[in-house]
Amino acid sequence: MTHTDNNTAAYCAIRTAWKNRELLFNASNSDAFRIFHGFEEGIEGVVIEKFGDVAVIQFTRDIRDISDDIIQALLDSFPFRLIVAKAHQSLKMKIKQRVFIVHERDPSDDYWAHEHNIHYKINPLAIHNCGLYLDARPVRQWIKANSQDRKVINLFSFTGSLGLAAMVGGAKSVTHLDKTVAMLPCLRENYKKNGLTFDNRDFVQGDIYRHLPRAVKAGRTFDGIILDPPPKVYKSGYARNKPQGQDFAQLVDICKQLLSPGGWLVAMFHRFEKTWDEFESEVIEASNNELTATERFTSETDFPESDMRNKLRVSVFFKHDKQSEKKQLE
Repeated sequence: MTHTDNNTAAYCAIRTAWKNRELLFNASNSDAFRIFHGFEEGIEGVVIEKFGDVAVIQFTRDIRDISDDIIQALLDSFPFRLIVAKAHQSLKMKIKQRVFIVHERDPSDDYWAHEHNIHYKINPLAIHNCGLYLDARPVRQWIKANSQDRKVINLFSFTGSLGLAAMVGGAKSVTHLDKTVAMLPCLRENYKKNGLTFDNRDFVQGDIYRHLPRAVKAGRTFDGIILDPPPKVYKSGYARNKPQGQDFAQLVDICKQLLSPGGWLVAMFHRFEKTWDEFESEVIEASNNELTATERFTSETDFPESDMRNKLRVSVFFKHDKQSEKKQLE
C-alpha cells in the first residue's frame, strides 16, 4: 500500500523536507543526513536522521496520531531496511520502552553509514546517539583534509569518528581519549572496515584531567588536537578547579602545552549561553594568546534553523610558531 495521495500534514512535511535535500543528496558522496528537522519543517518535537538504509525517528512528544504517516512518508521516499523510533527521556518512559523498531526488512545487526569515502559503524538501537553526529559532517571533512603526517589526539572521543577522519586523512598517529570503553568495539570495527590498523595503545581510557597533565609532564606533543567536550563536563577530582560547562578555560590551558608550534586545535561549542565570539575569546585567553582562530564551521543545509545561534559552532585555532615568526622578522 502506498500513500502517494496522502495529504496529512505530517506526511507532506516529511516528503517536502526530503525533496528540499535532493541537491545535498546528489552533490555529496555521503549517505547519512538529517532528513527532517522538527519545528523548523512543520512537526514540532520530531527529528529524523538517515544512516545508509536506516532511518531513526527521534521524538519529544506523543506521536502516536501521526506515526503511520511518518513511516509511510519515509518508505515512499526511500527503501529503508530499518526504521527505529526513539523517545526522549523527558517523556519519562522506561529505558527499554524508549527505543523500538517500527519497520524492518532483512533483519541484521550490521549497519553502516558512508561519508566522504569513510565507513562508520551504526548502532540504530543505541539509547542515545547511534555512532555518528551528523551536524559535524563538515568538521570531519576538514579534519580529514588537514591531518596528513600529523600526530593527533581526539579528546572526549566517544565513537572516535573525528579521529577516524584524521586517520583516513593520513595522520601519522591518532590517540583517542575517553572516560568509558563502551564504544571501543565500534572504534575497532571502524578502523578495520576502513582498512586501518588499530593498536590498543591508540585508545586511552581515563579522566582527561589526569591523563593530559601526565602527557605534558612526559613531554608529549601533538600536531592536532580535537577538543569536543560535552555540554557539561563530568566532575573530576583531578581538575584544578571544578569543571564549569564545557570547561574550555582549564582544558585549553592544558592543551596549549601539548600542541606543537604550527599545530591546530578544533574546538566544538555545544552551549548557547555565550556567543560564538565569546567562546573563541575564552579559548584564546585560556591559551595566553598562543592560539589564533582561523576558521569556523556549522552544520549544513540538512539542519535548517531560522535562528543561526541554535546551530552547531566549531572553530579551528592554530598555535603560533614563534621561532618561524622571529626568523621572518630578521
